[in-house]
Amino acid sequence: MGIEHTPSELREGVRSGILAAVERDAEMRGGRTARRLAAAGVIGAIGAIGVASLLSGHPYGHHPPWHLVAFTAVWSGLLVVSVALLLLRVRTPSLQIARSACVGILALGLAGICGSICPDQHFLAWWSTTPLGARLNDAGGAVFAALCFGLVTSLFFGVVAAFFGLRNTRRRPIRAPLPAAMLVLLLAPGIALQSFDSSWAVFGGWLLATAVGAWGGVASGIQLRAMLRDR
Repeated sequence: MGIEHTPSELREGVRSGILAAVERDAEMRGGRTARRLAAAGVIGAIGAIGVASLLSGHPYGHHPPWHLVAFTAVWSGLLVVSVALLLLRVRTPSLQIARSACVGILALGLAGICGSICPDQHFLAWWSTTPLGARLNDAGGAVFAALCFGLVTSLFFGVVAAFFGLRNTRRRPIRAPLPAAMLVLLLAPGIALQSFDSSWAVFGGWLLATAVGAWGGVASGIQLRAMLRDR
């Protein structure tokens, strides 16, 4: 039996078709990437303006003059990168970075809303004047009060942000540590700003409690979403 050979014209036609399809796909992907990067820049700039507006209300009498510029730059940079990660849908086989960034952005938005309506832009000072905050401060000192404040607020932010930001968890399951880490990363500049002129123990306790609350809140939000979906 003779062996039939594929005509060279057919092989060349198939090759040309594949290369053309790959080239068109690359061009479309490049266009989408460019549009999403532009959108990330626009949204990030709007968010940066919001961050600057929020920080501008903070009393800076006890801060060095460069603090407003430094914290605004750091916070804005983190926000722009997070929005870019979200819009570009960055992920690896084991790390769903884009969805985690979404949780951090939503949590930062919630924190900004809460901060804007707080009667005192020194949040710990306001917290210590509330009945519960005053009792905690009397019982365990400023570190204990800051720890409780960070735990409760980050728990709330984590639950809400994970519930609304992590949909389709059955099709694309995600664990809590990475979204919680993104949440803490975006809240950390605010914690540092608010902790200025206090002890390192207050800052460390607040940051640690925020990390614990963020993990618990994100895990609870994921579980709550799963429970409501299964009903």
